[in-house]
Amino acid sequence: MIPVLDNAGMREADRITIDELGVPSLVLMELAAASVTDVILERFAGSPRVLVACGPGNNGGDGLAVARQLRCRGWEVEVALLAAPAALKGDASRQLELARAFGAPINECTGDLDRLQNLLAGCDVVVDALFGTGLDRPLSDRWLAAIQVLDASGRPIVAVDLPSGLSGSSAAVSDDCVHAQVTVTFGAPKVAHALPPACRCCGEVAVGDIGIPPWVLESLSRLSILEALDVAAWLPPRSADAHKGHFGHLGVVAGRVGRAGAAALAARAAVTMGAGLVTVATASGAVAPIQAAVPEAMVDPLPQGRDGAASGDGLGPLLTRATALAVGPGLGTGAGPKKLLERILAEWNGPLLLDADALTLLGANLDRLAGRRAPTVLTPHPGELARLLGRDTAEVAADRLGAAREAAARSGATVLAKGARTVVADPDGRVFVNPTGSPGLASGGAGDVLTGAIGALLAQGLAGRESAAAGAWLHGRSAELAGEAFPGAVPASVVVDHLPAAELELRDGA
Repeated sequence: MIPVLDNAGMREADRITIDELGVPSLVLMELAAASVTDVILERFAGSPRVLVACGPGNNGGDGLAVARQLRCRGWEVEVALLAAPAALKGDASRQLELARAFGAPINECTGDLDRLQNLLAGCDVVVDALFGTGLDRPLSDRWLAAIQVLDASGRPIVAVDLPSGLSGSSAAVSDDCVHAQVTVTFGAPKVAHALPPACRCCGEVAVGDIGIPPWVLESLSRLSILEALDVAAWLPPRSADAHKGHFGHLGVVAGRVGRAGAAALAARAAVTMGAGLVTVATASGAVAPIQAAVPEAMVDPLPQGRDGAASGDGLGPLLTRATALAVGPGLGTGAGPKKLLERILAEWNGPLLLDADALTLLGANLDRLAGRRAPTVLTPHPGELARLLGRDTAEVAADRLGAAREAAARSGATVLAKGARTVVADPDGRVFVNPTGSPGLASGGAGDVLTGAIGALLAQGLAGRESAAAGAWLHGRSAELAGEAFPGAVPASVVVDHLPAAELELRDGA
C-alpha cells in the first residue's frame, strides 16, 4: 500500500521527524529541494532557463533551495519572490540568505505582476513554489491573480509539493489553481494527488524521500493507494486437488424482462472470477436469455409480476444453498423486487453485495444494514450514493471520499464509491484508492461486471474490504487491457473476457 496523508497528517509526520527523531528541519527542506532538482534535471535537460516563483512560507523556502541547487549545476535561474523578504521566517528566511550568497538572482515581484509576466516570457520551465500543503486558508485576490499569471504562462510547470491553489486534504479544485506538468511531493502523496479532480491538476506525481521513516507515514495514514502485490496476496489460492465446492456458491438476484443482460454479465463475471457455483434467481421471463448467455450458471425462475420483474416470491431455495448473494443488477424497483430485498435483509445472514436497483430500493435507510455481522458491500455510483445519504448528487461528487466514509460508518458496510480512482471505504474509516481503470469503463453493463467479480470473491470467503478492493483492481485492469483494442468505450462483455488476463498478471507478479 502507498500511504496517503492529508495536511494535518503531513504536519504531524514533519513534527515527529524533527522533534522526536531529531532531524533538523533545514535538512528536510534541503532533501525536499533536492527531490525537485533531480526531477527538473531528468525531465527538462534541454530547457536550462528556469524561473522559480516563491511564496511566503516553507514552500517558498523549498523553491529558493531549488534555485540555489540548480544554479550550482550551471543552470540559468531566476527567482520571482512574490512575498516581501521580511515575511519569510525560519528556514525559508535562511534559504533566501543562501540563495543570495550563491548568486541566485532574486526578483522581488510583490504586487508587480507585470514583472512576473516578463520573467515568465524569458524562461523555459516554471517552478511553482508559492503554496504547498501548509496552505489552510482562502487566498487573497493578489495571490489568486499571481496563480492565474503562472497558469497562463504556457510554460511547463513543476509544482513543489502541490500545485498552488489546491488543498492537500481535498480532491476539490478551485477556479484558480496551477495546472502542473509534474508535481514533486514529499514523504507521501496527499489526498489531492490521489483523487480526481484535483489529481488531474498535478500531472505526473513524483514522491521524494526526505528522510521521514515509512512507519511514521503509515501510522498517520487512513487512506492508501492499492498496489498489485497487495491485491495479489488476497486472491484465493487454488490447490491442485481443489473442487468446485471449495470456491463457494454465489447467488445473483438480478434481472427482469428486458434487463436480462445485466444479470448475465454479473453471472459471467462471477464464473470467470472463480466462484465454484453461480445461480441466478430472476423473473421467469428472463431465464432463457441468461441461460443462453451463461451456460455455466444455473438459473432459478422466480414468479413474475405484470411489470416483467420478479413478483417477490420463490427465493427460499437459493437462500439455503448460496454462500454469498449479489443483489440488484437489472432487478427492477417495483413492489416485487422490493419484497425480495426485504426478505433478503430479514433472512439472509451471509455475505451480501447490494448494487444498482437494490441500492435504489434501500434508499436512505443505511441503518437497515448496521446490525449485519457478515461481510456487506455496497457499490454505488455518485447518484446512488447521494440517495443513500439523502443528499444532492453534486455535493457527493464534490467529496466522494467523505461521502463514502460516511455511508460506510452509518451502514457498517464496505462502500465502493464508483468513479475514476474508485474508493473503497470501511466502517472504521480506512479507505483504499484503486489506481486501475480507464474511461472505457463509462459503458453500459460495466458495473454489472464489477458486481459479479466482487460477488465471486465474497463467495470464496474474502472479507468485504478485500473483495471490493480486489474486484475493483481486476475490473479496472481488465478495462485497461481491453482498451488496447477499443479506443473508446469498452463493451462490458469484453471487460469480462479480459478478467482472466488481469488475474494471471497479478498472480504471476506476486
